[in-house]
Amino acid sequence: MIIFTVTVSCSRQRIITSLETKAKNNQIPEKWNMELFNNDKEWLKDSNSKPLNNLAFPIENYEYYVFNQPFNFTIDEDHFSGISFGENTGGKDDQFILKHELTLIFYTGDKDYQVNGGVSSRNYPYLTVQGQVELNNVYDFVGVKSPENEGYLIVNLKSFDLRFGQTVIIFPNDDNSFFYLQSDENPKTGEDFDLFLREIKSDDRIKEMINKVNG
Repeated sequence: MIIFTVTVSCSRQRIITSLETKAKNNQIPEKWNMELFNNDKEWLKDSNSKPLNNLAFPIENYEYYVFNQPFNFTIDEDHFSGISFGENTGGKDDQFILKHELTLIFYTGDKDYQVNGGVSSRNYPYLTVQGQVELNNVYDFVGVKSPENEGYLIVNLKSFDLRFGQTVIIFPNDDNSFFYLQSDENPKTGEDFDLFLREIKSDDRIKEMINKVNG
């Protein structure tokens, strides 16, 4: 047990040291990838990202490929619409090997919605996401996931600590409020997604929340 604790502690310290080095390097102009910076300035010139305005900023070289995946499913007659974010470990070879890191789901009543969201690799090795969903109210969300499997998702100022579950489910109410659940179910790869949905559908807490919304 002592050996295991020391090993974990050393591993965590190496990650922290690596993150600190990366943060310092991103502040050194000689290390900036200027081609990437200039491309971002052009690409983001007409950006209309929400809820945060997306502007270009300089960083050093990196390789990190990300994805977002909207989806819909039903439990009996109840509809849910969501989006999953993560890393495409297939990289630049046009291989789609999806490692899901963060999933947000909305209970949408009797119809499906398209949940759109932006995902950025520019804060590598942190995964950053954001989006806006218009249902009965406007739902803004922003999230950051660290390489230590830590991070936060914030939905309309409700924060979710991702150490306690990387899947968040929002249940909108008719007034200016919502209920929520957090689950540690999360698809590890793209091939696991159907299994993930089956596990989510079997969560008895969801029916309880639906009854509270409709009660």
